[in-house]
Amino acid sequence: LKITRFLDLKSIFIVFVGTLSATFIAYPYQKTLRSFGSVGKVFSADHSEMEAEEVYEQARKIGEKRFNGKRLTNEDLNSITNPFMRRWVEGLIIREQVPEEMLDSILRSEIEMYEHRADEEIEILDFMSTAAPAFGMMGTIVGLVLMLAETGSVRAVMQSMSIAMLTTLYGVIISNLIIQPLASKRKQLKESNRVLMEMVRESVQCIARRESPYNMLQELSLFLPSKREDFDRQYG
Repeated sequence: LKITRFLDLKSIFIVFVGTLSATFIAYPYQKTLRSFGSVGKVFSADHSEMEAEEVYEQARKIGEKRFNGKRLTNEDLNSITNPFMRRWVEGLIIREQVPEEMLDSILRSEIEMYEHRADEEIEILDFMSTAAPAFGMMGTIVGLVLMLAETGSVRAVMQSMSIAMLTTLYGVIISNLIIQPLASKRKQLKESNRVLMEMVRESVQCIARRESPYNMLQELSLFLPSKREDFDRQYG
């Protein structure tokens, strides 16, 4: 079995370029490019649990300092690795740019905006997974038309037939083996990031209210099963 028998540049061109063209027509240019840019995030390792543990520890340290009436410094701010959390701790506490009573609505709005942008990227990938088999079928029709119109050698007829068959194969492979798994992983990434952002929101609000470390860790431990067990052992 020779792999080269399954390679045909014409078929690849029909499916790949056709799918891209339809996507750029159906969706705004910038949003489509942003969706393609998210593919790199999909292939990266999922560090959400590790990042959640970092948020937990950093919120505990800053929360204890805030609860005890100590002033937060730039060094405390720079120790926060999560950019979402650092931005809001800085805006609320250090620079006092955000009134505490507005904090909850602003944080929720930012999370909703993230979900909206992620849903747009997922929608574009889902559209491409639907378009690829359609262009595969279109290539099949093109190949059949060329085959029926061919009056030359048997070799030319078989070449037209290969275009007809391979475009369908490429459409199915691109859709089910590449784009649909990417869309699925993007959905998983969206959910893990949303949970992390909800944890950050809860952390910042607890810090803003000067809640006791006990109450704050009790709320944050709900996001991390491992920390929940530690909390129960320590305070149970």
